[in-house]
Amino acid sequence: MAKEQKSARRIPRLPEANALPSCTRIQPEELGRARLIIPRGLVELTIHRLAERSAGWRESAAIWIGSLDGNDAVASEALFHHELCDDRAGPLSLELTEQAKFDLYRTLAASGQKLVSLIHTHPRDWVGLSGVDESNQICSRLGFWSLVVPWYGRQPWDLASIGVHARTNEGWHQFHGSEISERVMLV
Repeated sequence: MAKEQKSARRIPRLPEANALPSCTRIQPEELGRARLIIPRGLVELTIHRLAERSAGWRESAAIWIGSLDGNDAVASEALFHHELCDDRAGPLSLELTEQAKFDLYRTLAASGQKLVSLIHTHPRDWVGLSGVDESNQICSRLGFWSLVVPWYGRQPWDLASIGVHARTNEGWHQFHGSEISERVMLV
């Protein structure tokens, strides 16, 4: 067992033996094995409800919950931010309160379900993650997904127009072109 080291401030440091091995880290090149699997009906319902909530002038968001199976994140249900709390949605932002997050985490822990992906709208065709999106993530788990739907979710939409991102050690990785259809499976 590694001996615990103490700093000059007398705050104990973790023994180095407890550190995660580097093989557990997810790098952008490793995301090729990761897939997000979502029932087509859930995607359609989610985007429809996001468009309704957006009403053509404000952002809206939902959280897909479900299970993790190896490299696959499998969505089974959508939880909408505005139903979890007053999300204070505006044209360029929305916010899930800390209390809503804690309530969500407690509910998931009790049910055994996992956070799979965040999906939210942007006002125009830009589907990258903003600095606010990157720093206010609902889940910091490596391999977590974040999708961005353009034009506040207005129809028509297709998978190729949606921003698809996954969390890595290096930050968020955005998939492009054919990578999207290889990583996101509509079933």
